[in-house]
Amino acid sequence: MKSIVVAYDSMRTIGRDGNLPWAGKMPADMQHFKDLTEGTSVIMGRKTYESLPEAYRPLPNRQNIVLSVSAAAIRGAIIARNLEEAYEYAGENAMVIGGAEIYQQALPTVDRVFATEIMHRTVKGDAFFPPLPASEWCMTDIQDFEADTRNKYDYSFVTYIRRNLVEQLDSEE
Repeated sequence: MKSIVVAYDSMRTIGRDGNLPWAGKMPADMQHFKDLTEGTSVIMGRKTYESLPEAYRPLPNRQNIVLSVSAAAIRGAIIARNLEEAYEYAGENAMVIGGAEIYQQALPTVDRVFATEIMHRTVKGDAFFPPLPASEWCMTDIQDFEADTRNKYDYSFVTYIRRNLVEQLDSEE
């Protein structure tokens, strides 16, 4: 199943100046990301790859696939020229992890979105996640959490599944 893993704020902001606006302020989101993606193939754009802290490049315990038409070899990662090629490398358990352009390309092709919805409003955000129209997507799970001493903002882990897939699964039961 092809999935997107994303964290966004109340304005659907996913980035500011090439970084996560809540970097270092939401360890629960980082742990959730790790739990979802370890042992899978992660697909990301070159800018997203380069924005990862050097100590985490390539992301450990994952097959790292970087979309780039211009990048030469990247240590520890497979270069794919387009999303279709990336999916071929990824196999069955593909997790698209950003950035904004890659999310936009991937959204019509994925079955599921794992979102961390952060109750915060980023000032001067410059990268955004597209809306998920209710006519196409169905929320199937939500876990709400309050801010605490480690996580600065209230947040929710939300799973969306493509509506036609939910209807198909319901008819099979």
